[in-house]
Amino acid sequence: MKIERIVVGKGKSVPHDGPEGEWSKVYYQLEAVPAESEDVQAIRMSLEGILDQWLSVEAKPEAEVPKIDLAELDGLPWTTYKTKEPAKEGEAGWIFANTKGAEELAKAMQKSEGKLELGAYEYSFSGSENRFISRRPRRNKDG
Repeated sequence: MKIERIVVGKGKSVPHDGPEGEWSKVYYQLEAVPAESEDVQAIRMSLEGILDQWLSVEAKPEAEVPKIDLAELDGLPWTTYKTKEPAKEGEAGWIFANTKGAEELAKAMQKSEGKLELGAYEYSFSGSENRFISRRPRRNKDG
């Protein structure tokens, strides 16, 4: 028997946080065309090794799009740093991370390593144990 090609596929399903126990699935497949003198068992084992290595990196769920209403965010009780007055539109400010209405923002920030750019602002955690959410106007990259 002459083997003209070797195809090896492997997959992995992993649970991730989400409603109703959602899972993420990753599947990879490699194909090799062996030369006349090559050992097909060695090729197969090599392909499996590559796939095992790829699958050892935990499957990441697809990025979930946060359900954040920018107008609602603007309506939160942002406080200025200097005057401690309510922050105006376009002005830097802060709120407590547990402020009602900021839950989705906080979740999205946690998934993006504590920083998030949305609309006209960059949001980040601050304070001990990330007790606060800071916002600052995004810099215009054009000028």
